[in-house]
Amino acid sequence: MRLIYFLFMVVVIISCEKEVVEPSRPPLPPIPIYTDTTTLDSLNDLSNPLKGQTWVITGIRVGDIGNMITISDTLVFLSNNVYSFDGNNENYSLYSTGSAYRLTLNNTPWGNISGTLYDNSIRYGQVIGLKFVDITIGSSNTTNYYLWMNKIK
Repeated sequence: MRLIYFLFMVVVIISCEKEVVEPSRPPLPPIPIYTDTTTLDSLNDLSNPLKGQTWVITGIRVGDIGNMITISDTLVFLSNNVYSFDGNNENYSLYSTGSAYRLTLNNTPWGNISGTLYDNSIRYGQVIGLKFVDITIGSSNTTNYYLWMNKIK
């Protein structure tokens, strides 16, 4: 019985023929790899709505109480991380926090300051009393700074 089963299996295996499958249409050509980063740069611009904009700081209040002091300092956001403060180039950062942005301005007259900038402020070009805190490393400054700003370009 085993011999019959073995012979049957040998006959089945020998009689098997491999079917060659031909594609019904020619294969697609390979997709080229693009190295142009223009698209990636434009996506970065979307993540930094301040890039290319000019703002004027029209007022500041030092501390939580008191009057606003009228000033006129110009901020030009030159790139994704460089801004000009009255003609002096400095670094800044802008990070999305979901419903707002965390804006950090380095080397201002008030130190390295950071505050939460809301999307509507950017959209409408007006910031009213935005709270900034000094985040300078090693600083014991706990003073809050409130800025009023208008977008001019």
